[in-house]
Amino acid sequence: MDHARRLRQESTDAEARLWARLRNHQLGAKFRRQHRAEGFILDFACVEQLLAVELEGGQHLEQQSADEERTRRLQDAGWRVVRFWNDEVLVRTDEVVDAIWQALQKAPPHPSPLPRKGGRGSQTQAMQAKQESRGSAPSPPLAGERAGVRGSSWPPTADIEALRLRARLYTLIRTFFAERGVLEVETPVLSEAGNTEPNIDSFTTRFSGHRDAGAPERWLRTSPEYPLKRLLAAGIGDCYELGRVFRNGEAGGRHNPEFTMLEWYRVGWDHLRLADETVALVQDALALAGRRADVVSTTYRELFLHAAGVDPFAADDAQLRQPLAGIGIDGDGLSRDDWLDLLMTHLVQPHFPADRITVVHDWPATQCALAKIREPAQAGGAPPVAERFELYLGAFELANGYHELTDAHEQRRRFLRDGQVRAGRGAVQPPLDERLLAALQSGLPDCAGVALGVERLLMALAGTDRIADVLAFDFGCA
Repeated sequence: MDHARRLRQESTDAEARLWARLRNHQLGAKFRRQHRAEGFILDFACVEQLLAVELEGGQHLEQQSADEERTRRLQDAGWRVVRFWNDEVLVRTDEVVDAIWQALQKAPPHPSPLPRKGGRGSQTQAMQAKQESRGSAPSPPLAGERAGVRGSSWPPTADIEALRLRARLYTLIRTFFAERGVLEVETPVLSEAGNTEPNIDSFTTRFSGHRDAGAPERWLRTSPEYPLKRLLAAGIGDCYELGRVFRNGEAGGRHNPEFTMLEWYRVGWDHLRLADETVALVQDALALAGRRADVVSTTYRELFLHAAGVDPFAADDAQLRQPLAGIGIDGDGLSRDDWLDLLMTHLVQPHFPADRITVVHDWPATQCALAKIREPAQAGGAPPVAERFELYLGAFELANGYHELTDAHEQRRRFLRDGQVRAGRGAVQPPLDERLLAALQSGLPDCAGVALGVERLLMALAGTDRIADVLAFDFGCA
């Protein structure tokens, strides 16, 4: 077995805890475990920022000498090295993560060396890193870190005009859907089931009342998708929800652990028709800031052929890697979908014009998420595709939508596949949402759904790269 792979499988408790924090790129940078560099295997490495994070189990003079030599050789090669004792990670995890965040600020950020795989409505970290690489300043610390003393960080992080802009956007959204006969609903924030998506971590809490009330462990929603689909199965028709969702580990200059998501569903629609409506909503929102954007709609395949010169369906892995040869990515363990995602985040998205809405639809079937798969009309024809779209304003991903999967058995299979991935990473296994599966079995109508990140849209309207600028109080001073 490869030595680095063996080390990953035999990680210490401290390594596992720190990796659980770093792998969700809450710091705005992508880290790799047991990364080979300069003849060493680094515990954790941010390749694009050349930052090595090393953990030590004990303090011995002979080991200290070896560590100093190791550090010197890494520094000679351009790496920066930060070291922590295992006990520090276990006892003072937040302080260790803060120290790593501070280390990241000492060098200009670069694009993430690994792809993003967020679920519906996720605030994509590779996109965040890519925006930083285009010349903006490093992400500032959270408000509480700026103030130094938590109690002194009482003022709002957004100015009053930004809060008024949010209020106007909410009014616009509700008017937009009222005029189209789409019903606003409200669904639970706490659930007995959690999100199984491997790259999303959920918050949990416990109910202290009588056990007859239900399972004591509750999961804060990462999106309202599952209860909205249960309403659709019950016959509610077109509906939307505008509300708070929660993602554990996602905090930084452009991410907040709680944020606002707009999610809506249209019965009898496919993903292309819903993409058109999403464009209309974004255009109306841009009008609040006196702006309008051109619109380009393209298939995933057409986009890659034009922007990267490769066919994402027909090219072999070597052909997919070739355009990225100059970036210096360690390809160990990367899948075909990882390379496709790297092409998107490193070569394609950065060139989307700032004043353009780009809709990319019909993705590879392997990136289906919760979308239906469309098989070719005849054998030997076009490859199967996921009936999914993503909408970008400039290089910012704003929305992710699907022609929804309605097959309960296939949905369970995908949940179980997610669980296998999480198990391989040593991640928490949330309970499956059996109520959603029962609703699908009962009969989810043919429909399309989309989630849009409201803070991401507000940031675009306000012309800022800092999520704190559009939040009354960000995570650091909440």
